[in-house]
Amino acid sequence: MSEYKVSNQNIKFPTKSRQLCSLGYECITTVTLIFIIGFMTSAIFGSVPSTTLRFILTLAIILGISGYYVLCWATSGQTLAQKSWGLRITNGNGTQVSMRTAFKRFLLSTLFNLTMIAPTMLLFTKHNQYPQDQLLNTQVTVNDEVRNQV
Repeated sequence: MSEYKVSNQNIKFPTKSRQLCSLGYECITTVTLIFIIGFMTSAIFGSVPSTTLRFILTLAIILGISGYYVLCWATSGQTLAQKSWGLRITNGNGTQVSMRTAFKRFLLSTLFNLTMIAPTMLLFTKHNQYPQDQLLNTQVTVNDEVRNQV
């Protein structure tokens, strides 16, 4: 197995390829959520004027996407893509992230991923961690429950 192990802790960090594959899956999931939220919002508010509908659509998509990531990270530590790739977001000490930390991570993830900083820096960081994780003292680890099932 090519995951890195920390000598004084029982934490396994994912490989670069595993992180990038999970990021690709996150992109597909996000686009799918945008379509679903857009369709549902248009179906509900379709009769309002177009400028109002555009505002409602934008607000619904922003709230829906941010809600998805923040709630997933704050409750289970995993989004759908991270569950599929056996990854989990935790604090630096291995505990579950708070709602506030998950929201900060979402904002930084959005900024760093849209500007391609996160995927680029991932290639040069210790333990293959994204810059948002380094700034917030969170970490992406390999979820042993999923690894043992494969």
